[in-house]
Amino acid sequence: MTVPTDVTALRERRRPFLRARWSNLIFLTYAVPDDVVRPYLHPALELDRWQDKAHVSLVAFDFQDTRVRGRRFPGFVNFPELNLRTYVRHHDQAGVLFIREFVPSRLVALVARVRYNEPYSAIAMSSRTLGKSHDLLLVEHSWRHNEADGHIRVTGPQQSTLPADAKAYPFTERRRGFGASRRGELSSYRVEHPEWAVRDIYQLDYRVDFGSLYGRTWAFLTDAAPVQATFAVGSSVEVFPPGR
Repeated sequence: MTVPTDVTALRERRRPFLRARWSNLIFLTYAVPDDVVRPYLHPALELDRWQDKAHVSLVAFDFQDTRVRGRRFPGFVNFPELNLRTYVRHHDQAGVLFIREFVPSRLVALVARVRYNEPYSAIAMSSRTLGKSHDLLLVEHSWRHNEADGHIRVTGPQQSTLPADAKAYPFTERRRGFGASRRGELSSYRVEHPEWAVRDIYQLDYRVDFGSLYGRTWAFLTDAAPVQATFAVGSSVEVFPPGR
């Protein structure tokens, strides 16, 4: 039996184009004025506020065991990412919108920009994860951009727990990303993963030059204090192809 082309295309769209593990995610979340993030929003989107305020999160984590269309590409299986994202809503769907995403690979950044119109750039960056003892875990991300060095370093317990109240962690459990096509059409993609366990944060140290990373508009965050810091364990994820 011949499968109609439109049915085949639908089946392909239901398959994840990327599988990976997102590991040891560090969220530094800041309250920001609406006017700072509005220019990044597609007209069909609205801000998804928490406690009546717009927010952005600086998120550092590691890609591990990355596969694109089921294939592992040498040199692009394990790597760190640093991104700045805000929180949006399209009708009844809550999701995230990325302002800028950094990875160490120019090829990964190029493919993400050209193929999916995602705001990726490549910078010098690295990460490390150390078990300081049987009970403690140290995770560190460092980078250099525009002659400015930065880092995020967190120490916490090896043990983790699922949040008793998901509302206490409103920024980690987002299953949809939004963007725009090159023709200006709203695009959306689905991310599937189980609920993330979180670790307590014993020590948090960071130096982030937001102006250097994201432009003068964001420089005010350099001296601002995050309203929430979260240390999530992460999990395996599946990312599905974007659609209109």
